[in-house]
Amino acid sequence: MNTKTTIIIEEIGRGTRGGPYFYVVDGKELVHISDYASRRMPGKYVVVYEIPMEKIVGKVLYCFDFSRRGGALLRKCKIEDFEDGYPKKYEYSESPGKRIHEICDLEFRVRDPKLLSLITQFKQLFMPMIQEIKQYERMRGFKILFVGYQGRLRDAFENPEVYYFTFMSLPNDRSRINSLKVTRRWIYQLWILKLLCDALRVSEFKGHNIYEGKPRWWIEQGSDISTAIARTPFGDITFWLEFQPSRDAHMLGMFTERRVSIRPDIVVAKGCFEWTEEFVNSKRRIDLIIECKEDPFNAWRNEIESQILPYQETFKPNNFIIASLEHVPDTEKKYLERRGIRVVDDLRVNSRNIITFYNLVREQFKMS
Repeated sequence: MNTKTTIIIEEIGRGTRGGPYFYVVDGKELVHISDYASRRMPGKYVVVYEIPMEKIVGKVLYCFDFSRRGGALLRKCKIEDFEDGYPKKYEYSESPGKRIHEICDLEFRVRDPKLLSLITQFKQLFMPMIQEIKQYERMRGFKILFVGYQGRLRDAFENPEVYYFTFMSLPNDRSRINSLKVTRRWIYQLWILKLLCDALRVSEFKGHNIYEGKPRWWIEQGSDISTAIARTPFGDITFWLEFQPSRDAHMLGMFTERRVSIRPDIVVAKGCFEWTEEFVNSKRRIDLIIECKEDPFNAWRNEIESQILPYQETFKPNNFIIASLEHVPDTEKKYLERRGIRVVDDLRVNSRNIITFYNLVREQFKMS
């Protein structure tokens, strides 16, 4: 007797700007549909799963879908609703935030212990950073504006529970890890920027781009607009995250045989520059570059030669700091210091080294 089957089609290769991704509720777990497939037929843009109906008939399915700009939708259905690979009807189709009360007790099935470790670390180390950044945002009266393809970062700041369900909806642990690492990187940069503003004793933020009546931090990779402009005892100071000197700078790698790093994490310059081009045309030197390293040292040690020293040679800043979440060996610190690059490691919420960072920044700006 033949087992009755149906097919389910998922798009591949677009991460959280694609989908749909289908999950079956099994107890308290969300299990990807591939775990139930008797056959998997991958194509160039989609993968087709053949599913024995008897395995999941009557069970709840959740569909996580994303717009090309990263906006998320949560849909609820059953296997009986599928026709030609897709559900023909849903119980509902809404933003995950509106249904978080329904799914908050569920967890995705995870096989890779590295992902479990990263999720734990995210809760312990990065969530407190978000809270400190948001508290600083309220205290200084500005608005963080996430621009472009920053959907997951926005989720992490606005609703951490929603963030968990959006990045974890990716169908395999490797994709989940990659997505989480991008968000971690941005959070650490933003938190270091917050520490930098504390160190420089920012009194208020200013700028031409007012959002909801407040000055903004404009968060966009390689933007032609500065991230923020602040009043400080050292005068007006302009900050950039993921500084890119021109819109086409990222194309340099096309003309070389190796990867070309062109976006220092944080760039700081004295003066008021609303546009990146305005600063570049001024011919003024960069006062400070900060490279933010949230991974263990062994994960980025090769970037000393491939990224950090080339940044110093290309941009010639007056000062250069590496801010590292994890410990950096003393031998490597001395190697970098001989080249004019200071390292502050073990830099995390409530770390004693925050004071070290403050003092180093203030010392450099008093001298410049």
